[in-house]
Amino acid sequence: PSRFYIHDAHYERFVDGFVAASKELKVGAGFDDGVQMGPLANARRLDAMEGFVADAVDRGAKLVTGGRRLGNKGNFFEPTVLTEVPEDAQVMVDEPFGPIAPILPFSSLETAIEKANALPYGLAAFAFGSSQSTVDQLSRGLEAGMVSINHFGIASPETPFGGMKESGYGSEGGVEGMEAFVTTKFVSAAA
Repeated sequence: PSRFYIHDAHYERFVDGFVAASKELKVGAGFDDGVQMGPLANARRLDAMEGFVADAVDRGAKLVTGGRRLGNKGNFFEPTVLTEVPEDAQVMVDEPFGPIAPILPFSSLETAIEKANALPYGLAAFAFGSSQSTVDQLSRGLEAGMVSINHFGIASPETPFGGMKESGYGSEGGVEGMEAFVTTKFVSAAA
């Protein structure tokens, strides 16, 4: 996930737990025992992560943990948590594709959905709620090709995988993924 919006009532506890879990992650080469997070795709992503963090901090964000490259060999970057991130910070308007978690509080669900939908991207959204009305509002309101509510199981071969807006057109997987390979023809005739 690129951004985390957490209700005020749970915000501090969530941030504390997220930071603790982030600090426990073992970062390293994927074939090493116990590794939970591997390298970034390439060296350019290291520069991008450093840029996202620097920009956010320059704009007033609080760097809670992480924020720098690990070692001098490979493309490893610390799991990073930012709070108090301004909405115009680069990490809030671009897709970071790296281990940076901006975590922001919200007080109304409508505001959280509005902020979640503010970007031109819409691949996936994950949301958690305890009331049916909240779940219904999230289901209808989130602008993403895939929405997972109260769990993380968003992709499987039999379900469509695809986004909205600038995150793609159409879907792969499921029967919906077959639509790109067929030509539909409707014929209506009267005798």
